[in-house]
Amino acid sequence: MSAGKANAPPVDAVLARLLALHPKRIDLSLDRIERLLAALDNPQRRLPPVIHVAGTNGKGSTIAFMRAALEAAGKRVHVYTSPNLVRLNERFRLEF
Repeated sequence: MSAGKANAPPVDAVLARLLALHPKRIDLSLDRIERLLAALDNPQRRLPPVIHVAGTNGKGSTIAFMRAALEAAGKRVHVYTSPNLVRLNERFRLEF
């Protein structure tokens, strides 16, 4: 056993400490994230509008349709898709 691991706290102690930070098993409220965002001066309000497309089927065609409509209206549209087919750079389409 290395010297660094000999001084490490047991896993049970680490887990107990983490659970004590937020004892609720499920918290479906947004209170904690809203407090965090407020403490960070609400950076989400300075971001451009975002549309998130999720689901099992039709995401690619939905994005293509929305992109065409928005670009026809004179908007700049950036697209991120996942997963890629061959190369990682396929995931990104940035318009400048």
